[in-house]
Amino acid sequence: MTSATAAERPHAERSASQLGHLTLCPGYRPRQTERTHWVTAQGTRGHAALDSGDMGELESGFEERMVRLCEEYAARFATDGAEVVNEFRVETIEGRWGYCDRLVINPEGDAHLFDWKFVWSKEVVDADVNLQGKDYVVGILEDPRFSRIERISVHFVMPRFESATVTRRPFTREDVPTLKLEILAILARAKQTDGRRWRGASLTPHYDACRFCGAAATCVALRRIADRIGRAYDPEGYGRTPAIPTQTHASLVTDPTERGQLQELAGLMETWAQSVRHHNLSAALADQANLPAGYVIDYPKGRRQVSDAEALIAVAAEFGISTRELIDAASVSWTRLEQLLRDRAGKGEKARQVTGFNARLEETCAVSRLEPTPRLVRARPATV
Repeated sequence: MTSATAAERPHAERSASQLGHLTLCPGYRPRQTERTHWVTAQGTRGHAALDSGDMGELESGFEERMVRLCEEYAARFATDGAEVVNEFRVETIEGRWGYCDRLVINPEGDAHLFDWKFVWSKEVVDADVNLQGKDYVVGILEDPRFSRIERISVHFVMPRFESATVTRRPFTREDVPTLKLEILAILARAKQTDGRRWRGASLTPHYDACRFCGAAATCVALRRIADRIGRAYDPEGYGRTPAIPTQTHASLVTDPTERGQLQELAGLMETWAQSVRHHNLSAALADQANLPAGYVIDYPKGRRQVSDAEALIAVAAEFGISTRELIDAASVSWTRLEQLLRDRAGKGEKARQVTGFNARLEETCAVSRLEPTPRLVRARPATV
C-alpha cells in the first residue's frame, strides 16, 4: 500500500487533529505560521524515520531513542503474519480525510492503530474519548481496503514520556454509527461559525483551544473577556486613544509626559509593523497578485546552522581557530540546552538536573553573566 510523506500531505478543513479543539470551542481555527518549533521539527523527523525505517535524518541520540521506543511499543501488538501499513490516507465523514501513522492488521482480524505524539507536554486526550482516533477508526472501518478488520484498538504513543494511552476495548463496526454521530455533532456546531451573519454567540473560549487558535487575535469572545479585565484593571485608562505629542522627534522632546507618550506609541508601532510585514508576506506567498505595490519577494540565503559539531571544530582548527575561540564566537541557546537536559533526565529529576547544571557552570566559572542592559518598562501602581 502506498504511503504519503508529510511533504505530500494536504490538510483537510477541520481535520481529525482539530476535532478536540473544536469540541472545546466551535470557532477554533488552526494557527498559520512560517516558523517551525523545534519540538515540531523533532516530531517531523521522528515520523519520517518511523515511516521509512531510516534514522539517518535524526539529529540526536535522544531522537533515535524516541523512535526505537515507538517501534518497540508497536511490535508488542503484532502477531505472526501481521500486515503493517505506514502513513496512509483514509477518507472520513463530511468530505474530510486524514493520514494515519501506522496500522497493524493481525491475521485473526484484530487491528491496532498507532498515532505517534512527539509532544512536549502530556496533553494527549485519553484514547477512549479522543476524537482524532475515533475519526480515523470511522475512515478505516468504512474503507474497502480494510474489510477484513473486525476489531480495532487505538494507541496514542508519547515516546518523550515513555507512555501511551490506549482504548480500553476495541472499536467494532457496530460502533461506527455512534462514532459518526459524535463527530458530526462537533462539525455541525463548528460550521455555523462560517456564516456571514454569525456574530460569535456560540463561542466557548477555553484555554487549551485558544492558546493554539489562529483566530484568537480577532475573536469577539476573547475580546469581551479582555475588555472586562481591562476595565477592571484600569477603569480610567482602558480603551482610550493614545495621545500623540505635537513633536514626535524623540531628540527634541524634553517633557517627561510627552516622552511617556512617545514610549507608548513606540510599542504600538513595533507590534503594528510586525503584523503588517507578516500578513503582507503571507498573502504574497499565497498568490503573487497580492504583492504590495513596489515590492518583490526576495529569497536571501538561509540562516546557517551547525549540522556536524565535530566537523565544525575540525575545520576551525585547520584555519587556526581554537575550540575556545569558536565557542566565544558562537551563540549558545541556553533554553535549548536546558531542554536537552530535561529530555534526558529521569522522572522527577528534570528541574534538579537543570538547577545542578547551572550551579556547576557558575562554580567552575565556565559561564558568567554580563552586566544587565537597561531598558524602560511601564511603572505599575504600588499595591498595599
